[in-house]
Formats: sequence, structure tokens, C-alpha cells
Amino acid sequence: MAVSPPPVFIVGAPRSGTTLLAAMFGAHPDYAAGPETQFFSKLNGEMLEAATNAGTWPDKAVSTLASLTLADQSVLELFGTDAEKVRAFLSQREPSVAAMLEALTMPFAKARGKNGWVEKTPNHICNLAQIRELWPEARIIRIVRDPRDSVVSTCKLPTFSNSPLANAYIWREWQDAGEPILATDPLVATIRYEDLMAAPETELNTLCAKLGIAFDPAMLRFQDAAEDVSSDGESWKAQVSDKLDASRVYAWKNTLDEDMAAGISLICHEWLQHFGYEGGAAPLRTVPAFGLSPSFVEQFEPFLLRDASYQVRWLEAGDVADAHHVFDHPRYYRFRSPAKLARLALGRRFAKRQLKKTARWLAVKKREEAMANSINYREQG
Repeated sequence: MAVSPPPVFIVGAPRSGTTLLAAMFGAHPDYAAGPETQFFSKLNGEMLEAATNAGTWPDKAVSTLASLTLADQSVLELFGTDAEKVRAFLSQREPSVAAMLEALTMPFAKARGKNGWVEKTPNHICNLAQIRELWPEARIIRIVRDPRDSVVSTCKLPTFSNSPLANAYIWREWQDAGEPILATDPLVATIRYEDLMAAPETELNTLCAKLGIAFDPAMLRFQDAAEDVSSDGESWKAQVSDKLDASRVYAWKNTLDEDMAAGISLICHEWLQHFGYEGGAAPLRTVPAFGLSPSFVEQFEPFLLRDASYQVRWLEAGDVADAHHVFDHPRYYRFRSPAKLARLALGRRFAKRQLKKTARWLAVKKREEAMANSINYREQG
């Protein structure tokens, strides 16, 4: 019996080349790559604990998997399976979270005559510790793209913001979430989308060598495998079956507004440096805030961009106790007043002008009082 190669997880920010890389691995003779499972992003710990209870296994696990959807399509159907086939697979396994995901990926690979499987869900970058615990030998690949390209392209997705600035905060949040594992784990690798587009064979060779996977030239003929990694409901992935197009690299330089590019660059400044992208000046000041939701950023984008023009950026605080401003917390609902939020977002320059006006007014009042006292003194004398 052939030994199954280690599973591969591909993660990254939206619109960073995860689908392209999955198609390349799906063209490998040892690996099959299916569409996104959304497994960890849609099934929280409580749901997975209930699904793996020995008393309800495998029925609860089957119904839980059947609840997964991708672009309004059943994930089970996208993987070419159904509830009965999943039940039959899980009946042969002990209750576990790993078995649940493998009920999708392993039969999918077997149907294509392959022993290895690839799981590609971008936001699983936020679940790497759990993935590593469940699959100790798994290879994890992060693909990264210049965030100024990524966040603009993310605006095309129905589940994200139409504001590139709001998407930049999500981009940074996901990179921050994955870094504890990505920076230390020996079985992970990071590849830049731009490098992959410029020299696909060289980059895939290097990537595979680092992860202990044999490179195969078939990975460069990924167009046929591209059909497996997307669904009919994901029209934005249609280009993955096309030939590599270098014009998609650094498109932001020709399409992105200068102020918006500067704002995104400030938010992602450390990561731009880390990944070797053109960055710009470092922020002069960072304002920690709690509750910088996409809706907040959309509403106050002009104020945030204006602050960015003075090299001041607003970032999400890790804890409400560390925040200078709190916008969304049950104990701080008073900050939700749009008028107060606008005043906060105006920044230091407005406050300084007001202080100067107040100081001038106080100086005038002081002189007037001194003059009045002098007159009174003379009259009394």
C-alpha cells in the first residue's frame, strides 16, 4: 500500500494567489486540491466538540459537515459527496475533528487516483495552531501578495468591504494571527505571489524542496486542475484557469488613488518591510483603538486617510484596556455617537487649533481683567 504524502494547507489573505497555488498543487501527480472547505472558519470549537461526541458520532458530524456552504453551494456537493458517503467514511473512524475534514478531502483525492490532499481556505491562516495540533506532519504554505493589490481585489468579494482601507485592516489582522506559527514552525513556508508569477518553475522547486515534497513539472500545467479548486458561484476565480498574467503584479501603482495607497501602506507598514515590498515612510504615530470594524472604517474613511496624510495611523488594540479610543464595546456604547466619533477621528491638529484659540481667548480675558483691576485701583485711590 502506497504511503500517503503529508497533507498540505494553503493559507493567506483573500485575492493573494491561494487559488492559483492550490491549482498548481492539484496538478501534482500525488496531490488533489478541492474547493475551499471553510471548515475552521464556519465551525467553531463548540460546534466541533458537539460533532465529535462519541454518543452522537457520526450522525452529528455528518449534519455539521452538511451545513457547510461556499458561495451558497453545498460543500459536500462541491467535493462530489453526500451525507451517506460521509457517514460511511466516518463510521470507520474514531470521533475526531481531523476525521471530519478528511471525510471531504480523502475521498476527493482517491476519486482522482491520488493519495495526498491539499486544503485551501485563505482564512485558515487564523487557525494554524489547531491545524498543527491535528496534523503534526502537515505542510503549511502561506502565499502573500502586495496588500495594495490584494485589498483592492478583495473589494470584488461579496463577503468583504467595498473599501480597500477596511480590507487592509483585515489583511493585517490575518497576517498577525498566523505569525506565531509561521515564524517558528519548520514545516511551513511563505511564497510571494509576485515571485511565483515571475518565475513559477524556480519558485515551485524552491518551495517543494523546503517542504520535502518532490517537485513535478506537471505543476506548471495547472489549468485542468483549476476546475477543481473553484465553484460556479465564485466568478472572481475564473481567471485561475488562464495563463499566468504578469500585468496583475503591482497593478495598484496604476490604479490606486495616491491617498488610499498611502493609507494602506501605513496600516501594513511592518508587513511591507517584512515581505520586501516597497513601503514608504514609517508612521510617526499609531493610535490604538478598540472596535475598528469594517463598517466604522467605511464611515470614517476620509478622517482616517486625512490622518494618514500626516503619517498618523489607527490600529486595532489587542485589548480594550490598551485602547486610547473605544468604538464598539458593551461598556463603552457612549462612544458610538457619530458626532463624538467624528471629533475623535479629526485627530490632534483640530485639538491643537482649539487649544490655541482657547489660549488666545484666555490671554485676552486676562489682559481685560488686569486692565479693569488697574482702573478700579486708580479710582479707589
